[in-house]
Amino acid sequence: MLSPLYIACQNGHTEVVQMLINNKANTNKCSVEEVSPLYIACQEGHTEVVKMLINNKANINKCRDTGESPLYIACQNGHTEVVQMLINNKANINKCSVEEVSPLNIACQNGHTEVVQMLINNKANINKCSVEEVSPLNIACQNGHTEVVQMLINNKANINKCRDNEVSPLYIACQNGHTEVVQMLINNKANINKCSVEEVSPLNIACQNGHTEVVQMLINNKANINKCRDTEVSPLYIACQEGHTEVVKMLINNKADINKCKDTGESPLYIACQNGHTEVVQMLINNKADINKCRDTGASPIFIACYKGHAEIVEFLLNHNADCNHKWKGLAPLGIACRENHTNIVHLLEKWNKQSI
Repeated sequence: MLSPLYIACQNGHTEVVQMLINNKANTNKCSVEEVSPLYIACQEGHTEVVKMLINNKANINKCRDTGESPLYIACQNGHTEVVQMLINNKANINKCSVEEVSPLNIACQNGHTEVVQMLINNKANINKCSVEEVSPLNIACQNGHTEVVQMLINNKANINKCRDNEVSPLYIACQNGHTEVVQMLINNKANINKCSVEEVSPLNIACQNGHTEVVQMLINNKANINKCRDTEVSPLYIACQEGHTEVVKMLINNKADINKCKDTGESPLYIACQNGHTEVVQMLINNKADINKCRDTGASPIFIACYKGHAEIVEFLLNHNADCNHKWKGLAPLGIACRENHTNIVHLLEKWNKQSI
């Protein structure tokens, strides 16, 4: 059951709070979740109520059942005046939640610039990580909070501190397309080729998500253009898979290996044909991609295009002398087009008169 003082603090009823305190209400009586009157007042940003409770010996570091302190919740919600008041009254500036998320970390996550500056000025641990090894800088980069990132870098945050899955601040900024943050990190000597636990580089993830400006920035700063994932997926392959035409063009213009295959043998051309990305297919072939490079199972680019019903791609491949007689499991491209009932492709292939049913 919630106490009258708790309810009054939650709703910011200053006079009622004062009256209850004057009449010996227990300032530390908590809810069943161990939420104190001070905590709830800090959560809601009721500055005068917070001041009253502190002046009447409320436990300034009393945490709720999930470990968040009054300071933590004030930082989370960006209540600057409340944060300053708690710090001035000796709140534990590094008291973390049960998941080891610090007040600074949560303020960085939510982009509360003034709160972050306040915490740094009062010696908050700038590199304190959560249980998943997420640092304040890492989470600020994830969410694209440019000012917060600059502030942390200016105060010597570890620019290459990775999460437990080896995701660096630069990687997460590239993944989410935060161009300004990426530039900031590069300017401050972030490791441009630092890969995740699956060997995914910042360039690779930016290519996957089609973040053109980020890709250009990484290339301009000498990112390894052919650095592959643990499955041998290159930046070019993943861009072709997703159909990011501008990214593909950029990579080709910067000497990406156009025929680099993944571990199961699919080339960039093969995956573009499979997924029906016509412009990408045209670009690859115009730049001398191996038109007949088969995957490990023996299926060719034209075979997979016929199987998936991508008629425009099939026609383009035929016009560039793709082998339309190469068989996979006894089936030629014409056979698979017939089986899948892709009539328009069947007519195309018959016109070329390379193979009968």
